[in-house]
Amino acid sequence: QGDLSENADYDAARDRQARVEATIKENDYVLTNFELIDLDEIASREELQEELENLREEKTAVNDEILEVKKNGVGDDNVELFEICDKLAEIETRIRTVEHALKNETTKKSSKKTVKLGSKVVILTLDEDEEEEYTIVGTVEADPINGKISNETPLAMALLDRKVGDVVTVFVGHPYKVEIKKID
Repeated sequence: QGDLSENADYDAARDRQARVEATIKENDYVLTNFELIDLDEIASREELQEELENLREEKTAVNDEILEVKKNGVGDDNVELFEICDKLAEIETRIRTVEHALKNETTKKSSKKTVKLGSKVVILTLDEDEEEEYTIVGTVEADPINGKISNETPLAMALLDRKVGDVVTVFVGHPYKVEIKKID
């Protein structure tokens, strides 16, 4: 048979493994030097925790896939196995990214003095002398009937980064003014 290092399949598998390891190192560098999650796009810590749980389940499933492929007797140079390992590397990188965001969270809770994504805001419409309560959420989570408004609505855009006591103008067909009474 000879030395394994002379085998072309062995060399190809080693090259692939080296590329995967380089990608993981590169992703680790990026993760430790930059914030990969735009916290303004996250409605809540619970969403991050849910994503982390889903990623861990997905990682388990991919690990099971790898075991199944290996159980079927394919070698380490199998293209399918390499693609599954790439997928696993991506999942592991995202897990580390989400864990990093959760561990270093200084999100909206630490800056309650201003309206941010995820803030619950009580406003007073000055023209009608009427108080209303809204939660500022991302577009996907918007549910106006239940008081959850998208951060892209004119009202939310007027409120973002403002503090209690500020009076802001909401620019719509007939502009109106609201005062921020409370931020949670």
